[in-house]
Amino acid sequence: MPEWLTFLLADTSALQLVFWFIAIGALIAVIVKLWPALTQLVTIVNSVTGLPSFIARTDETLLDQDVKIAAIHHEVHYNNGTSVKDSQARTERVITEEIMPALKTLADADVQLRADIEDTQSPKETP
Repeated sequence: MPEWLTFLLADTSALQLVFWFIAIGALIAVIVKLWPALTQLVTIVNSVTGLPSFIARTDETLLDQDVKIAAIHHEVHYNNGTSVKDSQARTERVITEEIMPALKTLADADVQLRADIEDTQSPKETP
């Protein structure tokens, strides 16, 4: 037997060696069975460790959202002419008071022009 193996085994009997192999095999089996739970435990610990920084980021986001909500509120409510809602009301007023009457006038003129063109054409001869 090699000298290193004799040194490693020392005065270990064959029965003790069999028990050591069984113990090492059982340890490997337990580690394999517990590995998913162990990785889940590590994930939970990592998540809890990062929780304070997550809370700080969330608080900053909420503050930013309050500013954004105030800007949205400014745009969707009447506020003396500077909001989108005021602009939409001005656009509707211009369309109703200026553009629609002009379009009606153009439509009437178109109808009249078509009638005038029809009146200037010579009548069709019937066979």
